[in-house]
Amino acid sequence: MPDLTAVTKTYSNTIWQSTPVSPAVQFCPRPMKRVSNYLKMRVLGALEYAQGQSDLARYQAVSNMTFLDENGHPCQFTWRTIQTWWYHYRKHGITDPPCRADKGKIRHVAPEHLLEAIEQVMPEFYGKKYNIAEVYRVCIQKGLLQRSKIAPNTFRRAVNRF
Repeated sequence: MPDLTAVTKTYSNTIWQSTPVSPAVQFCPRPMKRVSNYLKMRVLGALEYAQGQSDLARYQAVSNMTFLDENGHPCQFTWRTIQTWWYHYRKHGITDPPCRADKGKIRHVAPEHLLEAIEQVMPEFYGKKYNIAEVYRVCIQKGLLQRSKIAPNTFRRAVNRF
């Protein structure tokens, strides 16, 4: 890891801030699931002023900088993360990847087909205790559903939703 104790330059006319950080601070002091678009855009804005002849050199220069998020926590990102953000920004115009068109939909098996399969196997469970996994297993054994078309977790989600 590069020496982060050296003083880094700050530019007053930019929207990003660069602050020196002691080596004891890790890349992020808190677990971060999602980085805000505001912080991503500040990191990408730093690419414009970064020193380096190639894109890779600029990514690596920005990866050595420390940015403060909205809560004041210092964050540092790897050059590969910055490269991925730059790619998404160039391709989509925003820093978030586009949402999937089929998000939340069952792709291979229609809910009506699931209902028919479940109704055909339910008489076997008359008077017995059963759970969703057993219903799924019997549907597979009878050939009403195929494992390659619908996974057990997808089956469970569909049954709970409908």
